[in-house]
Amino acid sequence: MKNVLPILRTHWRLLASIILGVVVVGGLLTYRLGSLTGGLAAGELSVAGAPLGWQGLYHQPLYLPLKIVQSIIFFFIADHNQLITRLPNMLFGLLSVITFAGLIRSFHGNRTTLLTVTLFATSSWFLHVSRLASYDVLYLWAVPLLLLGYSLRQRYEQSALVFYGSALSVSLLLFVPGLVWLIVPMIILSRHDILDGWAAHRAWWQRLMYGLLGLLWLPLLLPALVRSGAEFRLWLGLPAVFPALTTFGKQLGAVPIHLLIRGPAYPELWLGRLPILDVVTLAFVIAGGYFYARHWRAQRTRQLLLILIIGTILIGLGGPVGISLLIPVVFLSAAAGMNSLLKSWLRVFPHNPIARGLGIGLLSVAVAVSCTYNLRAYFVAWPHNVTTETVFHYRR
Repeated sequence: MKNVLPILRTHWRLLASIILGVVVVGGLLTYRLGSLTGGLAAGELSVAGAPLGWQGLYHQPLYLPLKIVQSIIFFFIADHNQLITRLPNMLFGLLSVITFAGLIRSFHGNRTTLLTVTLFATSSWFLHVSRLASYDVLYLWAVPLLLLGYSLRQRYEQSALVFYGSALSVSLLLFVPGLVWLIVPMIILSRHDILDGWAAHRAWWQRLMYGLLGLLWLPLLLPALVRSGAEFRLWLGLPAVFPALTTFGKQLGAVPIHLLIRGPAYPELWLGRLPILDVVTLAFVIAGGYFYARHWRAQRTRQLLLILIIGTILIGLGGPVGISLLIPVVFLSAAAGMNSLLKSWLRVFPHNPIARGLGIGLLSVAVAVSCTYNLRAYFVAWPHNVTTETVFHYRR
């Protein structure tokens, strides 16, 4: 307690900001969660009806983090309505914002974190995925968690919390289809930090605990992969049948088109054929792309490029991996662009408070415009779209 109180006194503003942010985002995610649409979509019924509990997790363990939360909530509320059906996804949406905020803060500091997290948490794609009973939300959470673990291992390789937490998080992320292709390269890239942590925790019980946390869930995963070839392909993020080369090429090309020009035809997840990125976010992403192109030798640039390449290939194959895998990377680029623009402005006006305030104010206005557009698109336009009303007609 004596060690905690000085930390609270020193960082009370940061802690208050975190609590306020969690409350605001939580309120945004729960607002009309069960009543925004007239019913559930067929895909939501499929996810909510998947086998849960010990037996269900043993036979179908993939997407384990979400299924654990579903099992707990549905056990206590067996006769669940639309709100309860979507609640586990809402919780992972909130977790993804918290993880994303921690990642941005480790890269760019408080001001950029506040602006970027606001942009991310009010984006239409985030709201669609976090407020729908589907597995896509795990990718919004998993990619920032994977990158944050790498960043923390670099900075705090001797920290017990980081040492054990990274082992546990990786063991859970292995249950998300397709992520094994990202986890293995990340482990290779951070092997020196892992070895430093291993050297710092010399006691036998510390290393035993690390091994147990890292292997905790494997007895659940390995039998399922051995039992079923279909489950193994799903775990790899591969489709049941590989597409023809021309189809694969079209699906690869559809990824940037969906982001920039014309959105995907998924009425469960999207409004019409609007592009996923609005004009303001796209401008920040372009600026961020320019920033990373100038720093192409940096480790972070190569990590993000690796995720973009692997993610685009998995999406192009048409398996279980969707474009949600790339959304965190897109907003990381937006954060870099925003931070780069702001730093350039402040370098021009290092001592002029009016000019500095003007630059920050213009960025804030741009973010506010993007937030307003995306919130109206999701909460007003999408639920009143005729196609949306047709898709969401199943009652619980």
